[in-house]
Amino acid sequence: MAFNGKWSVSSCDGLKDVLEAYGADTSNRDPKALKEATVEIKQDGDNFTFTATGGLGKSGSHSMTVGGPSEGELFGKAYSGTTAWDGDKIVFTGKSGVVFKRWVEGGNLVYTIEFGGKTGKIVFSKC
Repeated sequence: MAFNGKWSVSSCDGLKDVLEAYGADTSNRDPKALKEATVEIKQDGDNFTFTATGGLGKSGSHSMTVGGPSEGELFGKAYSGTTAWDGDKIVFTGKSGVVFKRWVEGGNLVYTIEFGGKTGKIVFSKC
Protein backbone atom coordinates (compact mmCIF):
# COMPACT_ATOMS: atom_id res chain seq x y z
CA MET A 1 0.00 0.00 0.00
CA ALA A 2 2.64 2.46 -1.14
CA PHE A 3 0.07 5.23 -1.65
CA ASN A 4 -0.92 5.42 2.04
CA GLY A 5 0.21 8.45 3.99
CA LYS A 6 0.38 12.21 3.95
CA TRP A 7 2.23 13.84 1.06
CA SER A 8 3.35 17.43 0.41
CA VAL A 9 4.21 19.06 -2.91
CA SER A 10 7.94 19.16 -3.58
CA SER A 11 7.95 20.23 -7.25
CA CYS A 12 5.83 20.75 -10.33
CA ASP A 13 6.53 21.12 -14.02
CA GLY A 14 4.37 22.17 -16.99
CA LEU A 15 1.34 22.64 -14.77
CA LYS A 16 0.34 26.14 -15.84
CA ASP A 17 0.18 25.21 -19.54
CA VAL A 18 -1.88 22.04 -19.03
CA LEU A 19 -4.29 23.83 -16.67
CA GLU A 20 -4.78 26.56 -19.26
CA ALA A 21 -5.50 23.94 -21.94
CA TYR A 22 -7.84 22.12 -19.52
CA GLY A 23 -9.81 25.33 -18.98
CA ALA A 24 -9.12 25.75 -15.27
CA ASP A 25 -10.03 29.21 -14.00
CA THR A 26 -7.07 31.62 -14.10
CA SER A 27 -7.15 31.86 -10.28
CA ASN A 28 -6.35 28.11 -10.14
CA ARG A 29 -3.36 28.04 -12.52
CA ASP A 30 -0.46 29.44 -10.48
CA PRO A 31 1.83 26.53 -9.47
CA LYS A 32 3.32 28.67 -6.67
CA ALA A 33 0.00 28.24 -4.85
CA LEU A 34 0.79 24.53 -4.49
CA LYS A 35 3.73 25.25 -2.18
CA GLU A 36 1.66 24.54 0.96
CA ALA A 37 -0.55 21.82 -0.54
CA THR A 38 -0.83 18.36 0.99
CA VAL A 39 -2.80 15.23 0.19
CA GLU A 40 -3.48 12.39 2.57
CA ILE A 41 -4.19 9.06 0.90
CA LYS A 42 -5.89 6.09 2.52
CA GLN A 43 -5.85 2.93 0.44
CA ASP A 44 -7.71 -0.29 1.12
CA GLY A 45 -7.14 -2.53 -1.91
CA ASP A 46 -8.78 -0.77 -4.87
CA ASN A 47 -10.57 1.75 -2.61
CA PHE A 48 -8.97 5.16 -2.10
CA THR A 49 -9.78 8.28 -0.12
CA PHE A 50 -7.84 11.45 -0.96
CA THR A 51 -7.97 14.42 1.44
CA ALA A 52 -6.41 17.57 -0.02
CA THR A 53 -5.58 20.79 1.84
CA GLY A 54 -4.19 24.06 0.56
CA GLY A 55 -3.02 24.69 -2.96
CA LEU A 56 -5.12 25.29 -6.04
CA GLY A 57 -8.85 24.70 -6.22
CA LYS A 58 -11.01 23.14 -3.55
CA SER A 59 -9.77 21.47 -0.36
CA GLY A 60 -11.68 18.42 0.83
CA SER A 61 -12.03 14.67 0.47
CA HIS A 62 -12.74 12.46 -2.51
CA SER A 63 -13.23 8.69 -2.59
CA MET A 64 -13.00 6.33 -5.54
CA THR A 65 -12.64 2.68 -6.41
CA VAL A 66 -10.13 1.79 -9.10
CA GLY A 67 -11.99 0.01 -11.87
CA GLY A 68 -15.10 2.13 -11.49
CA PRO A 69 -16.42 5.59 -12.29
CA SER A 70 -15.00 8.67 -10.62
CA GLU A 71 -16.08 12.26 -10.50
CA GLY A 72 -15.03 15.28 -8.54
CA GLU A 73 -13.30 18.61 -8.82
CA LEU A 74 -9.68 19.38 -9.56
CA PHE A 75 -8.19 22.87 -9.76
CA GLY A 76 -11.71 24.29 -9.56
CA LYS A 77 -13.00 22.30 -12.56
CA ALA A 78 -15.43 19.36 -12.41
CA TYR A 79 -14.47 16.05 -13.98
CA SER A 80 -16.03 12.62 -14.52
CA GLY A 81 -14.73 9.42 -16.07
CA THR A 82 -13.34 6.01 -15.19
CA THR A 83 -10.32 4.67 -13.32
CA ALA A 84 -8.11 1.65 -13.96
CA TRP A 85 -4.79 0.16 -12.96
CA ASP A 86 -1.91 0.31 -15.44
CA GLY A 87 0.71 -1.76 -13.62
CA ASP A 88 1.26 0.16 -10.36
CA LYS A 89 -0.26 3.38 -11.73
CA ILE A 90 -3.79 4.60 -11.12
CA VAL A 91 -5.08 6.04 -14.40
CA PHE A 92 -8.19 8.20 -14.63
CA THR A 93 -9.57 8.83 -18.12
CA GLY A 94 -12.09 11.64 -18.23
CA LYS A 95 -15.02 12.04 -20.58
CA SER A 96 -13.46 15.38 -21.62
CA GLY A 97 -10.22 13.66 -22.68
CA VAL A 98 -8.24 14.61 -19.56
CA VAL A 99 -6.00 11.86 -18.15
CA PHE A 100 -4.71 11.84 -14.56
CA LYS A 101 -2.06 9.33 -13.47
CA ARG A 102 -0.75 8.62 -9.97
CA TRP A 103 2.08 6.33 -8.96
CA VAL A 104 4.87 6.01 -6.40
CA GLU A 105 8.42 6.18 -7.71
CA GLY A 106 11.62 6.44 -5.68
CA GLY A 107 9.67 7.15 -2.49
CA ASN A 108 7.77 10.04 -4.10
CA LEU A 109 4.16 10.27 -5.25
CA VAL A 110 4.06 11.36 -8.90
CA TYR A 111 0.91 12.86 -10.36
CA THR A 112 0.51 13.82 -14.01
CA ILE A 113 -2.27 15.63 -15.83
CA GLU A 114 -2.53 15.24 -19.61
CA PHE A 115 -4.87 17.32 -21.75
CA GLY A 116 -4.81 18.93 -25.18
CA GLY A 117 -1.31 17.67 -26.00
CA LYS A 118 0.12 19.16 -22.78
CA THR A 119 1.36 17.35 -19.68
CA GLY A 120 1.83 18.73 -16.18
CA LYS A 121 3.62 16.89 -13.40
CA ILE A 122 3.44 17.30 -9.62
CA VAL A 123 5.86 15.43 -7.36
CA PHE A 124 4.97 14.89 -3.69
CA SER A 125 7.26 13.87 -0.84
CA LYS A 126 6.06 11.93 2.19
CA CYS A 127 5.49 14.19 5.20
